[in-house]
Amino acid sequence: MGAISRSHSVIGVVMVALMLLSCTDAHQAQTTLGATWEATIEHETVREAVGLAIVGQVLVVSDPQGGLIHRFSLDPTNRGEMMAGWSSGIERPMHMEADKNGRLFLADYLSDQILLFARDGSLVMSFGKSGSEEGRFDAPAGVAVGDDGSIYVADFNNHRVQRFDAEGRFVQRWGREGHEPGDFYYPTDVAVGPEGRVYVADAYNHRVQVFTPDGKFVTAWGRQGSGLGEFDVAIGLAVDTQGRVFVADQFNHRIQVFDRRGKWLGSWGEHGSEPGQFDRPSDITFDDAGLIYVADFGNARVQVFSVQRTAIGTRKERAAWPETQPSQSSLGRWWY
Repeated sequence: MGAISRSHSVIGVVMVALMLLSCTDAHQAQTTLGATWEATIEHETVREAVGLAIVGQVLVVSDPQGGLIHRFSLDPTNRGEMMAGWSSGIERPMHMEADKNGRLFLADYLSDQILLFARDGSLVMSFGKSGSEEGRFDAPAGVAVGDDGSIYVADFNNHRVQRFDAEGRFVQRWGREGHEPGDFYYPTDVAVGPEGRVYVADAYNHRVQVFTPDGKFVTAWGRQGSGLGEFDVAIGLAVDTQGRVFVADQFNHRIQVFDRRGKWLGSWGEHGSEPGQFDRPSDITFDDAGLIYVADFGNARVQVFSVQRTAIGTRKERAAWPETQPSQSSLGRWWY
């Protein structure tokens, strides 16, 4: 497989080849986690929902086809209402992450840059140029920020992860094209866990890889398939405060959940457009109440779920879940 053309979304690069993928195993697994559909957020102006982030009480959604950043209110008084977004300086936005100060880091796949925005959408900083040298990108697809301010970038066509300091200065890189531990084959997303480890969605190796903050290989899990713990393009991921790893299993149309060591904990979803179904999910994020937001790419929407506190994890881990979970009646349906 050669370099994938950047004139098309990374989310759709193998669409034709996999359109007829069977979702039988995904359907069997959909009830194992105890995930409950709570709401749907959508708007006619959203053409593709790829990346997600939450800044305060605002849900931010990247829309590569429109070159837009959409924003939706999460305030209880107007939950789900579309707010003003922005597009200035953006070419093809992909995955993104908000830091602890509420600033938004965005991987711009087409301009080969990482963009940093303030809460109001004003550009604070950008770094990166096209190329394969240190500090340059060839279609950056994902970005994450560590507690120390380190910025990690999934450098898609260069088959590597790059690390920068808080000012965007190059620190190190690791990985090369390949299939062995520590190699990558079109990485699409990156996340930092609560223990500081770096989790990478190694999309077309159909696995998740884990590294220390300075790039030392720790472990990996996954292979191509539709069984439990297998992936058909691991396109996006997020790690919650308990260290559970949520993975968007794109062409299996489901979300899978693992512990930090790669033990399978559960999954939900199947192909479709009804509530709780997905068409190529691409990203996950969480709010402070424990709700889970999923970018439902092919359906151009975001779906919201809660998880029963007894659903996943060991007895000790389950005890750390909030005592209450939002209910369907308290949220209502967010149709726009």
